[in-house]
Amino acid sequence: MVILFRIDDRLIHAQVVIGWGMKLRPDRIILADDQVSAEDWEKELYTSAAEPDFKATVLTLADAVDQINGGVFDSEKIFLLVRGPAEALEMLEMGLETKEINVGGLHFREGRDKITENVWVDDKETGLLRDIVKKGITLEARALPGDERITINSKVV
Repeated sequence: MVILFRIDDRLIHAQVVIGWGMKLRPDRIILADDQVSAEDWEKELYTSAAEPDFKATVLTLADAVDQINGGVFDSEKIFLLVRGPAEALEMLEMGLETKEINVGGLHFREGRDKITENVWVDDKETGLLRDIVKKGITLEARALPGDERITINSKVV
């Protein structure tokens, strides 16, 4: 069962492991990322960043969808993490189902506009988030579980 589906361009880091992990107590963090899954050293780097009492798995986007939908993790509470809106939308189009996505960190870069303190998007990302909203999914922006929950659907449509 996916207990949190999060977009965060920093992937697995302290805010994810300590902030969200300690609050949600997942059995496993799944990092779905085609780039990271292709490089053994990157997989090792990100899985080692997870707290010892959380299993961390790096999968391609397709493998993550197949394994989640196929019931591989049915007995576990899953924290699903992707790099950006393109990856989230791709997983939805592959058949992953969710009602909500936490947009936790899309950080400032040149050409991005501010939506919230931790969410900055360019025109392409706005379009991708809009496509996610059109699927009936709520986008909530929150860096940490104790932060104010901000629904950003109206800011991207």
